[in-house]
Amino acid sequence: MKKLKKFLIGLLLFLVAMVIIAFFLPRQVHVERQGVIDAPAKVVFNQINNLRNWNKWAVWNQLDPNMRIKYQNKGIGENASYTWESDEKNVGSGKLTITASVPYDSIATEMDFMEEGTATGYFLFDEHNGATTITWAFDTDLGNNPLARWMGLMFDAMIGPDFKKGIENLKIVSETIVQEKRPIVELVTVPEFDYVSIRKHVQLEDISTQMGIYYGQLMQFINDQGLLRTDMPYAIYHQIDGTLVDLECGIPVDGAVVPEGEIISGKMPRRTYAAADHFGSYSNLEKTHNFIQQWITDNHFILTGGPMEKYLTDPQQVPDESKWVTGIYYPIN
Repeated sequence: MKKLKKFLIGLLLFLVAMVIIAFFLPRQVHVERQGVIDAPAKVVFNQINNLRNWNKWAVWNQLDPNMRIKYQNKGIGENASYTWESDEKNVGSGKLTITASVPYDSIATEMDFMEEGTATGYFLFDEHNGATTITWAFDTDLGNNPLARWMGLMFDAMIGPDFKKGIENLKIVSETIVQEKRPIVELVTVPEFDYVSIRKHVQLEDISTQMGIYYGQLMQFINDQGLLRTDMPYAIYHQIDGTLVDLECGIPVDGAVVPEGEIISGKMPRRTYAAADHFGSYSNLEKTHNFIQQWITDNHFILTGGPMEKYLTDPQQVPDESKWVTGIYYPIN
């Protein structure tokens, strides 16, 4: 009986000592891993900024193929989030929110593990010579819970390997996109602007010729009116019916103007687009159009109008087709 009493007293003293020591252990926990990805920051950033992409690289998202995920705010960019539910003990349930998103520079996140508490995280992107150094970090406050403080000593060993593996997966995903020259589709908000344009129905086979004529007329009108072009020319394909295209060719200008003859004018409203850059000849534009259309479907957006092409390279100044850049914009909701 005396031995049992001594054992219980010893155990109590040990537990008291453990509790006391716990309050001298770090309250704040920081876990961080870094890696280098042979891809531009724009590519890497968008694999994280679009939460639907996390299933392709994040280790935790791959632990349970039956995990139930719901996305909020379209799952892209600042204030977007997703909730997950899993029957696997190692996955559980929770919510991840993007609290800040600065394109190609940084992304901040908040994770709510329900009864397990909350944590914050961030990703930093540093591009040099086409390669991106990515930093992935995790921070949490363990509070005054003695057990949590002791567990905090093991966080780096428990979480660090998952961060390392996640960055390795992200490297494979991003570098494959670059190798396969896949477009990067982003949500882009274009502010309102004044424009002059010509809108006509044109046969598909005559589009290139007619565009040249329309843009020539528009530039002449702009010069005659003493206007300034404020951006590159664009074309909107309002509707395609077989080989007949409802085409509008326009040029942004620095103010409102009275329309004249075939030339119309107006103010393009502020809109959100699913946009991507096409590199190379105009003859291959359809491939990028198809890619964006599929992205819109996969990300559950609704198309609200015809696509717009913005011709970012002047073929007269840059005759090499391989260096041409065309921005393609699909209005969405």
